[in-house]
Amino acid sequence: MMKDLKQRFLKFVKSKKINVFTLFLLLSFTILILNKLSRTITNTIPFSVQPINLPETYVILNDSSPKLHITLKTYGFKFLKYYLKTPKLRLDYDNHDDINDSTLVWDKSSSFSAINAQFDKDVELISIAPDSIKFYYDVNDSKDVPVVLQNKITFSPGFDVLKGYTVTPDTVHIVGPEKQVSKIKHIKTEPLELQNVHLNIDTALNLELPEGSEEIRFSHKKVKLKAKVEKFTEGAFNIPVSVINVPKNITLKYYPKSVTVLYYTNLSNFKSVQAKDFKVECDYQKQIENQSYLVPEIVKMPEHIKSAKIKQQNIEFIISE
Repeated sequence: MMKDLKQRFLKFVKSKKINVFTLFLLLSFTILILNKLSRTITNTIPFSVQPINLPETYVILNDSSPKLHITLKTYGFKFLKYYLKTPKLRLDYDNHDDINDSTLVWDKSSSFSAINAQFDKDVELISIAPDSIKFYYDVNDSKDVPVVLQNKITFSPGFDVLKGYTVTPDTVHIVGPEKQVSKIKHIKTEPLELQNVHLNIDTALNLELPEGSEEIRFSHKKVKLKAKVEKFTEGAFNIPVSVINVPKNITLKYYPKSVTVLYYTNLSNFKSVQAKDFKVECDYQKQIENQSYLVPEIVKMPEHIKSAKIKQQNIEFIISE
């Protein structure tokens, strides 16, 4: 008997009747839900709040974020997004009228329209509770610090950069507790290592933020590194040497009268470099006592060369009466 009942039950489950019943049940449930969601209902929803447009040095000290309980009237399906995730409202302090020495006070009477503007047109704002909220704050320090590039970049033979590397931004604005901010003198990029570079450099680099800087706000946590890589070559000119700051009572004879200046520049500027663009001098006042030579220095050279050096390091001289 029991065996016979079991077989009948299994047969019923496998039949199409149960599938039709389930389908109708699901359809009825769906229609019921849609019917309720399409109706206009009134409900109270808790909203977390976020103060905006505060002075950048202000930090809110509340341990937990206060909430506004907003009563809304709208279609049922409009409430779905509020149930799925805690909604947030912005409280604007741009006018600073309600800021005193240690407290920010939000008042419903002066902000009702601003709150209402954050909802869709088909959502009616019925009420807001509580009438006011207090935020306790402290004042931080702020300053700009330079970004320091960490790199180990080597170029393919004959390639280099003329104008160096461009880091954007080259400074970071930081805001935080005065004791922590005062210790930060610069911010380094993550190390970048490139070898045999012959193409332009264009890459993003993360910044190495200081340890224990959780309470500090950084305007940027990444920077952009760019550099124009070009083909380079070396040239040379014979440049006359002049000696300056020689006392009037001294007649100075020196040799050689000219030196070879080696310069390094990109190919596109090579033909525009001329000998007259360079100037080499020896400063007699820099002469060391009992030393019979002067040291030549390049005091003028073109802006569009990478580097320049003098082949001869010493200029011999004698003093004649």
